[in-house]
Amino acid sequence: MQKGMSEDERGLALRANVDTYEHFDERRYVNGAPHLKHESIGKAYRSLVERSLVQIHKDPSAVDVLELGAGNGLASKPWFERKAPLTAVDSSQLMLADLGRRAAAYGIKPTLIVDDVMNYLDTTRDTFDIVTHVSMIHHVPDYLSLLARSSGRVRVGGCLITFQDPLRYDRMPRFHRFLDRVSYFAWRAGQGNLKRGVKTRWRRLRGVYSPSEVVDFDEYHVVRNGVDSEAIVKLLQQSFDSVEVIPYWSTYSRGLQSLGEWLRLKSSFGILASGRKPN
Repeated sequence: MQKGMSEDERGLALRANVDTYEHFDERRYVNGAPHLKHESIGKAYRSLVERSLVQIHKDPSAVDVLELGAGNGLASKPWFERKAPLTAVDSSQLMLADLGRRAAAYGIKPTLIVDDVMNYLDTTRDTFDIVTHVSMIHHVPDYLSLLARSSGRVRVGGCLITFQDPLRYDRMPRFHRFLDRVSYFAWRAGQGNLKRGVKTRWRRLRGVYSPSEVVDFDEYHVVRNGVDSEAIVKLLQQSFDSVEVIPYWSTYSRGLQSLGEWLRLKSSFGILASGRKPN
């Protein structure tokens, strides 16, 4: 079950998120973000993009895409390459400015909206062919509410994508979970902040998060035991003809990434919901 946040706590989480990414170090982030640096994971995401575009039955240049939690566009490249009209929403103005510069290199001028995604979804009446969330919903305490709202922004026949979220820990096979944690602490040691990582992990294992620790809000999914893909499927099946879960292995270390793939382990998932039903 999800663990909810009060409005005050949600506000703290939003401010912590803005503080983190207003001082964004892209090189360090790419080094630590498995969905960006591993070729196999990049291919998996691009496959979801391609499959969603096929479902729409339009030229990609006419497919309206909404990217929630878009950041600085590290995951937006597939849309840029296909010249898809993109609306990017994020709480950080600086990050979106970087996204705009990335898009310009492809001759694209996306619509940039600085806003909390929940507030945007509650106030906009715009609809889109595809709504996408990359490495995003696991940062949101009430992610089922978010997905219910974002589903409402998808046009009839359209698609919704989520990608790079951790599976529920208590549903992962024990060895999968063990190797996932080994990889995390190996990466943490390599970052030179193992002590802080251990303290952070201990707080999370006890279901405790601190308003003074940005990382506690940034990785709130650890407090609530990962992300419930089954609950998401159940929710999205109410609004889409087809909902497919794509589980895969995702970790920080290149060596352990290759090992996990060879062993066919699973730690993360993506979802492609297609065929938006009429309301």
